[in-house]
Amino acid sequence: MEKIAFVIIRYGRDVNGGAEAHCRMLARRLAADYRVEVLTTTLRVFDDRQQDFPEGVSVEEGITVRRFTPQPIDGQRHEALYRRSKLTRRIRRWLDRVGLLGIVSTLHPRWSLGREAERRAIESQPGHTPRMMTFIREHGTEYRALFFMNYYFSQTILGATIHPERSILIPLAHPNHSLYYGIEAEMFTRVRHIAFNTRAEERMCRRIFGRAMAPSSIVGCGIEPVEPADWTTVRARYGLPESYVLYLGRVTRSKIGRLIPEFLRYKQRYSGTARLVMVGGIDAGIERPAGDEILMTGFVDDAEKSAIVRHATLMINPSAQESLSLLMLEALQNRIPVLVNGRSEVMKDHCRLSGAALWYDGWHDFRRKLHRLLDDEALRRQLAARGPAYVEANYSWKVILTRLRALIESR
Repeated sequence: MEKIAFVIIRYGRDVNGGAEAHCRMLARRLAADYRVEVLTTTLRVFDDRQQDFPEGVSVEEGITVRRFTPQPIDGQRHEALYRRSKLTRRIRRWLDRVGLLGIVSTLHPRWSLGREAERRAIESQPGHTPRMMTFIREHGTEYRALFFMNYYFSQTILGATIHPERSILIPLAHPNHSLYYGIEAEMFTRVRHIAFNTRAEERMCRRIFGRAMAPSSIVGCGIEPVEPADWTTVRARYGLPESYVLYLGRVTRSKIGRLIPEFLRYKQRYSGTARLVMVGGIDAGIERPAGDEILMTGFVDDAEKSAIVRHATLMINPSAQESLSLLMLEALQNRIPVLVNGRSEVMKDHCRLSGAALWYDGWHDFRRKLHRLLDDEALRRQLAARGPAYVEANYSWKVILTRLRALIESR
């Protein structure tokens, strides 16, 4: 049985994060056909090194996990080094704004301008692991394929070009300034293949990296079904209302934006019985609003989460930074209508292709669409009925694993 490896900054069943869950699902599913290993760091929680995993090799759910302790190079100067590395990024971002970056990238795929400054900045990332880079360099040819996940961490940016002929990039890309660093172009043009989650993600990267971008296809990720916990118990434990709008994910400014005050504005104008339920870890800077219109549960386990999703009136995803949105797919699979941020082309594509969700453009439109969905039960039923077929046709595990096996065996 041949070996493959996934390379990601964090890994583990109790690690919270969409990319990490994505990686774990792929690794577990492919373990039936390959000897799967995971190359990762000791990090469990980004900002709390006291919770780190021990360094070394372990076997988890039948998968060999190799953990390397982060050892950033010049890490104390991380912020300063990133400030000094912005020149190429700013030039490339300006070229994208004026519609020329794809053309320039096609003619000049590799960017030498500012490369050394960018490399130093990337090597100063708190999670950088030089010993993992050495391991990949010395042992990379032992693997049939190396899957690199997340385009902006050093493990991917630097590791994917060590043995590019074996590297399959799963970038999980979204419109973020990190995508414009010149050093990213080396990775996006040299790897063997790029496995995107959606057409919108592929279009965006093609616009940035031009026709020199490596061969690519849509692979995606499936949903891990979880048996829901007893609803009566879950509802009593968290004090959940009869009707609620569900936000699921980390409760952090970068994810929720103005969701809390805008939902309260919606309630002031339209009233109604629905409350906003926010499920997920809560950042320290988030203030819990007074009153009972918004309920924050904090972290819940997978079975509780499954029950909460299935009983939501509708789900909302206000994030503009998505490469797939497994949470949206989970809602569609469970016949829950979804309202998403129209700034995310990925989620707008899901809306258009599935006919099972709506998007909003700005917060005024958010309040209008939210009222429309909560006020029109027939519309909710109509949207809900279309969700499962879309997920089954595009993101079932049978479809995903067929695509992945073809990529692994294609060399």
